[in-house]
Amino acid sequence: MGQKKCEFLLLLLYCGVCATNASLDALRHSDCHSRSISMETRILENYLTNQHTVTVIESSTEIPIVSPYCLRNPVPLNAFTLRRFQLFVHQSLEQNTQQFEYRMNECFVGSGHSEELLTELLPYLSQYNPRAKVLLITQDMGDQQLAELFHVAWYRYRLLQIIVLNHRGNEAIESCMFNPFRKGLSSELRSLPTVKSDLHCNLLVDETELESYNRNLTRFIGNRIYHLKGYPLNIAMHVSNGSTSAYDCILGAVSFTDIDQEILSIMQKLMNFSLILHKNELELSIGYIHQNGTPVGTLGLIENNLIDLAANSRIIHNYDTKNLLYLHYISTEKLVFITPRNYFKNRDKTQVFINPFSVAYMLTNVLLSFGVPMIIFLLEYAACKLELPRETRGYSFGTKVLNLVGIIYNVSVKLPRAARKRWIIVGLLVYNIVSYPIWQGVTIRYLHPSNQQVNNINSLEELIETDLELRVSHYHEHIVRHEGPHFQNPVYSALSNRLSTKDTSSLRDSIEQIIIHRNSALLIADEYVPLVLAGNYKWIPGKPDAIWPIQKPVYEFYKSMAVPKTSPFVGTFNDIVLHCVEAGMTDRFMHQLETVVQLMKIRRIREHPSVPDYIVFNMEHLQPLFIFYFAMLLLSSVIFLLELIVKRIERARSPQAVQQVEKYVPFEFTL
Repeated sequence: MGQKKCEFLLLLLYCGVCATNASLDALRHSDCHSRSISMETRILENYLTNQHTVTVIESSTEIPIVSPYCLRNPVPLNAFTLRRFQLFVHQSLEQNTQQFEYRMNECFVGSGHSEELLTELLPYLSQYNPRAKVLLITQDMGDQQLAELFHVAWYRYRLLQIIVLNHRGNEAIESCMFNPFRKGLSSELRSLPTVKSDLHCNLLVDETELESYNRNLTRFIGNRIYHLKGYPLNIAMHVSNGSTSAYDCILGAVSFTDIDQEILSIMQKLMNFSLILHKNELELSIGYIHQNGTPVGTLGLIENNLIDLAANSRIIHNYDTKNLLYLHYISTEKLVFITPRNYFKNRDKTQVFINPFSVAYMLTNVLLSFGVPMIIFLLEYAACKLELPRETRGYSFGTKVLNLVGIIYNVSVKLPRAARKRWIIVGLLVYNIVSYPIWQGVTIRYLHPSNQQVNNINSLEELIETDLELRVSHYHEHIVRHEGPHFQNPVYSALSNRLSTKDTSSLRDSIEQIIIHRNSALLIADEYVPLVLAGNYKWIPGKPDAIWPIQKPVYEFYKSMAVPKTSPFVGTFNDIVLHCVEAGMTDRFMHQLETVVQLMKIRRIREHPSVPDYIVFNMEHLQPLFIFYFAMLLLSSVIFLLELIVKRIERARSPQAVQQVEKYVPFEFTL
């Protein structure tokens, strides 16, 4: 871009040097203080407000251009001959084949007769910058020729900001402008021939008239694009069932006015224009680029200047088009995927019960519970077989090991001497170790029956690993494919490769695929996700709440309406959009959307009463666990009492003999 600007400046400098001599020759034979030149200069000064450059195009030796060189506050001047300007436009078009940036602070001053202006100057001005201000100087042009000049300039070349200064003799100037939006149309809304009465002309014979003329001229230029008096504008907008939303299949009888339609109504009220609506599906109303590079839908209409405003706001994206211009941004749009709910089905059981951690935990404790006592038992057995003296057996090792095991398993009581009873204790320890994670998992499953964080897809990485067909509208596909590589992320690269536009022209069909077939995921705007979740989907049999959104947005963009770059209403539309955004209309729309979602939820509950998929936690939900726990306590107490009774009876029946009291050795295995 920088190289092109340098070439542009060098070319201007070269052409300016070549063409300035001709202009200076005109100055030698003219007087800046003559009445007509003085009036022409003051008109030009008023017209050049906020203009940065003036380009003089010398196209006629009979009608010299003098006023730009007589400005009291000089601005940068570029001088061309007509032929060199035509050559410059050709070179600019060849170098810049993608997009044009039409600057609004440019002004062109040209001169010539009617035929010369229509065929040799206006076509090139239109190609180079149709939004620039143009001052044309003529001599004794007839009324019909003036009308024809303005008619061709607007209806063929889209040049609106033209002032024609038609010199009448040596002392009078006729200044004319054109407002096509005050002109009548045919019954077919086609343009009628332009006549002199359709022009806004003033005959100036004295400099004292210039002050009021300049005020009226400024007012005329402003009113021309702000007050259209019912003039019809071509507006592209998706309107269905009283709403501009693609979600009418979900809304049903509920309708709402979205932010785009509300801003359009404000524009219509302030500018006083009538509507010629171009109705299409939302996808075509927003427009997209076909795989062969052709603009489709509204983008094609804008490219060919067939509409004045694309009122459905769309993501601000740098398409490979020449005539697309976005207004000030209205809101942001975040794209998220909606997927089938509980796609993984029984993954919660796998993650809670059969996962590497729980399996390793149980196996380790089981091995410790059985392995350590068995090793000690084998050591004791080997000591016995080797007939080691009893006093040399040493119980310190076994005692310390089993004491350590008791500490590990939180056993703080002395274990019995008999091997049978010790194995019972070991079995209880095993039960305690194994049952703890099982009952913990049961509790988690019981208190969280929806399993939202377990059975659903909750990240883009999980989505990429599934076999789901990732679907996206034609409009979003072009943006995502071109924005994805800039993130330098392999996940986005994989996402871009898997996107498909199959069966996405209808949101209804896309939702059916997710709910019924559970084989796809759809990329949509996150602000409408609550609307999708609140729908009852009467046309789909089965459970309606079968959609789950991935909460984290995939992409985030600015949104705005679009216009052709050649539109004269760019400034007007921008002022209104900016005012609406600053007044908080975006927040107001979001609150309205929340209200609609709540109404739809109420309607859904009335039509399909159902138990919510969540349980408020309270102690009542642990009742089965407490019943089992106390039953086990009761059973262990009964067994303990029976053991005492049996032991008491055995002692009563056995002969009383004085036994030598031996020192108690804990964890001693009796063979």
